[in-house]
Amino acid sequence: MSTTDEVRQLILDGAGDHLPPDCLTDDYLLLEKQVVDSMGIFELVNGLEQRYGIEILDEELVPENFGTIAAIARFVEAKRATLRS
Repeated sequence: MSTTDEVRQLILDGAGDHLPPDCLTDDYLLLEKQVVDSMGIFELVNGLEQRYGIEILDEELVPENFGTIAAIARFVEAKRATLRS
């Protein structure tokens, strides 16, 4: 499973049944469409940190990193790359 797919699944797991999976495209505006609220971001960050062994700092919690699934996947991959180097 790709990072993008794993991020999508984490969001779906946190969203419960109120979000149809087919609407959650890579570029769906998660924050603007209120798919993820402050508690949802907290849960998502915990899930990402556990799954990928990364640490997400408070100052990294910006729309550029968490606005879409694609942005989150890019952010996670960049964090993982710094761990490998």
